[in-house]
Amino acid sequence: MYIKASLSAMILALPITSIAQTSPDSNQEEHIVVTGTRTAKLLSNSPVLVDVIDGETIAKISHGTLAQALNYLPGVVVKRSVKDGYNIQMQGFDGDHVLVLINGQPVISPTGSSADLDQIPADNIEQIEVIRGAASVMYGSSAMGGVINIITRKSDESALKVDYDISQYQGNTIEDGDLNHTIKVYANESIIGWQTQLSALVIDDQGFDYDSETVSQNAASVDKTFITLGASKDHGTIETSLKYQWLDEKKLKDSTKIPNQSGIIYYQTDVTKHQLDFGLKSTKNQKSPWQLNATHINHQEVSGQSNSIRDTSIKLSEINGQKVFQLNNIELVTGGVIHADKLHQFKPVDNIIEVDDKSRESVELFAQGNWIKSNYQLLAGVRGQYDSDFGQHSAIRFSAMKNFKFENSTMQWRAGIGQSYRVPNLKERFYIFDHSALGYQVLGNEDLQPETAESINSSITFNTSVFENTADLQSDISVHYSKTEQLIDSVIDDEQSTSDLKVYQYTNISEATIHGFDISSELKLTDWQFQLNYSYLTSEDDNNERLFSRPRHQVKFNINYDIDAYDIELIAYAVYQAGEAVTKQADGTKKDVKNNEFTTFNILMNQSITNNLSWRFSIDNLLNEHQNTSINSETTFDARPISSRTISAGISYQF
Repeated sequence: MYIKASLSAMILALPITSIAQTSPDSNQEEHIVVTGTRTAKLLSNSPVLVDVIDGETIAKISHGTLAQALNYLPGVVVKRSVKDGYNIQMQGFDGDHVLVLINGQPVISPTGSSADLDQIPADNIEQIEVIRGAASVMYGSSAMGGVINIITRKSDESALKVDYDISQYQGNTIEDGDLNHTIKVYANESIIGWQTQLSALVIDDQGFDYDSETVSQNAASVDKTFITLGASKDHGTIETSLKYQWLDEKKLKDSTKIPNQSGIIYYQTDVTKHQLDFGLKSTKNQKSPWQLNATHINHQEVSGQSNSIRDTSIKLSEINGQKVFQLNNIELVTGGVIHADKLHQFKPVDNIIEVDDKSRESVELFAQGNWIKSNYQLLAGVRGQYDSDFGQHSAIRFSAMKNFKFENSTMQWRAGIGQSYRVPNLKERFYIFDHSALGYQVLGNEDLQPETAESINSSITFNTSVFENTADLQSDISVHYSKTEQLIDSVIDDEQSTSDLKVYQYTNISEATIHGFDISSELKLTDWQFQLNYSYLTSEDDNNERLFSRPRHQVKFNINYDIDAYDIELIAYAVYQAGEAVTKQADGTKKDVKNNEFTTFNILMNQSITNNLSWRFSIDNLLNEHQNTSINSETTFDARPISSRTISAGISYQF
């Protein structure tokens, strides 16, 4: 079946990639990427396939955070949960298996490896680089499904940028006249030889509700403040950097009436997080650079229903570093990570300690050699980890790339085979997510075992110029196959679930097979740009049961049009998903499927009024496609997103 699907993908790609009449003088922009090998390379010279979205596009399609931007990337599934967060999926692996980085450093989420996208401001981003597929050898336990690396701009010039966005949920506002506000501030200044940066994001979101006649609301109101202060200085041979991050987040959602009373039980989250980062890196020898980074996080969270609050304390510390060596045609990258975290969870109403200062420590070492020749590259890497709770683990991976040049075109073939692993985090083993007000609970499992996978992938990327060299065409097709053991996933606990409450528990799936393919084509003309992506996925356990929450089909289509005379850019993009694995009822029988496919449309307009002033207008979810929560119940299934049509307008000024 896998081979048949792969052949189908190649056949579908042939009409696109067969256009091969071009000149070598292509105007297609070449990106420099670092994620594939942890060293800077031209995108066409990376032995690992990397998808790139540039900062200019991010700024145009994003209202302030990254959720919208990731919907532009092929093969990336972004799902909003009922808890008002986002879960990222790549090649069948969920957010706990996808590592998010900023400038190569992990965006560490204390309650798990999946990062809150709303905590990452979209301003001042140079580009986002994405590796789809296993990357544990170079990036560790959290990268079984892939890596998202956010590269920020660096500038020595003084700058101040202010951005304001106002929006409203159409037809689903909790109260008439409710408006949402987002404020972003970015500043850069040199102070006594130190290059300092300030980034601030303030979100005031009123939430939305599909049915005003019911007490329960569909999306919580959110007040979020995220501030980052950074400073760096080049001392001649070494650059020092310091960064402090502060997050304050409050969510509130009405859930139900108190029985026999007039009061309301509501769901709330109150989070305060402090993060301190320190870094050193060499600046003199660019051929053999080194870097060292340290992070400490203190995360305090009060969450749950108003009549059943939990108080959680999470502390995490990590030191990581790497060194690059150049040995003739071989580039060698070596490094290591020391990690420690601690979790304490307390229920003050009942005076019960649910998790009593659980902790874990780990040490990891890695090495990767990249043999570089003019027309091909070979890549081999190994990583070992010692975990205080699970002992030793290791993984190896081999990759290769071959360049082909035709009369007027170029093509890169890439392939990789190897292992990956992941150690269960404290959240999955001990944490209790009590969201009964939202209709579900997620329970940790102390008996979880580490998960492993063996995977193989291959891709072909084709670049050419078309229409008498007036347009650039890039197409790629990639196929992937993973065989996992002890895959960690949350499944419904039939014994504990009821008609009103779904109880999930993390568990090991003894064996699972995940495979599929991605096809992507991008056509750039003078004023127009088109992009079409299709992804197919099959994921099954050892009983041939599909893994939940993973769509089988995804299509993304984007159109950009520039009106140069008025400095206007129009953008329209659509996301189609279908064939999601259907969850079961508490008694184990299949649900009645009401909706298992949906399409969302979004339109945006950006205009530069002056070199410093710009404004934008957008409509998200134009057709107001969203889940019907009244039918998405214990007996029926609705795969559509928790979303609302949203009209937004914003203004940005660069001082």
